[in-house]
Amino acid sequence: MKSVVLVIAVVVALLVLTMLGLYFWLERSFRPKPSTRAFWNLSNIPLAKRLEGYLYITRPDIYLKPATWDWVHKYLVKNETGETYHGKIMTRKDAYKIVSLNTPVEITDLDQVIPYPVARSIILQHPLPSLAVMDCPCRAQKKDACEPRDVCMAVGEPFVSFVLEHHPHTSRRLTVDEALSIIKAEEERGHIHTAWFKDAVHDRFYVICNCCSCCCLGMASYNRGVDRIVHSGYKPVIDPDDCTACGICEVICPFGAIQMGDEHSLVDLDKCMGCGLCASHCVHKAVSLKLAPEKGIPLDINTLLTLKVCQD
Repeated sequence: MKSVVLVIAVVVALLVLTMLGLYFWLERSFRPKPSTRAFWNLSNIPLAKRLEGYLYITRPDIYLKPATWDWVHKYLVKNETGETYHGKIMTRKDAYKIVSLNTPVEITDLDQVIPYPVARSIILQHPLPSLAVMDCPCRAQKKDACEPRDVCMAVGEPFVSFVLEHHPHTSRRLTVDEALSIIKAEEERGHIHTAWFKDAVHDRFYVICNCCSCCCLGMASYNRGVDRIVHSGYKPVIDPDDCTACGICEVICPFGAIQMGDEHSLVDLDKCMGCGLCASHCVHKAVSLKLAPEKGIPLDINTLLTLKVCQD
């Protein structure tokens, strides 16, 4: 009996030491950083989710690593969904509005925008704007990843302070103009803009990613049939009189939703996710974006605030 108790005590001691060592490695101190305390106390989500969120934001490269393993896809994530982790596609214009905010915003229960029961709150308070850019954890998984790698933008507190305090060598604070420049440059490279929500990050919106189809793990899961990316709420409309069937929009579309017809481009609206790259890259201005209410409401801060006022 004594030997059993001794074994249990040793195992417990090893687990405690391992957890303390991991914590010290992540925090670089036995005293938690101010942003760690702020993150921990942000809401009353379950302890397991707080720990998951803490690891996710502290070391997203490690957290996301299993998503690159084929056997994980084959055996462990057969039934994965976007219920707890998902991104809403935005046009460049709507992404600009978020990073340019100069007034506090609190929007919850985005039923018409994001069709998931959790992780769909946008809460941005003073100081505004609070922005930071960090290396993309998806691109960190690949040796031949797209460049540049510092294209993921934390938005709002305590996420910005958390990123800056825990990743001082791979992150930096952004001005609004710098954030707008990153979004513009990524769009010119043919990358889409997504606002990400996660239950383990206290059911909140926390980052704007600039995603490429070759590196982004969220887009990879979407291509496997997981509805983790939500439609923007816009659809492209092609003017046949202005379209020259040059093929630029077909090449730039990350969802394979455009093909060349005999005289002009043709859009498959079932495949289209409304990212807007076809419109921004059309040199002849033959493509425009229109609202697609059947696909959802855009993540347009001005529109959402108007809806919130009307509902109140």
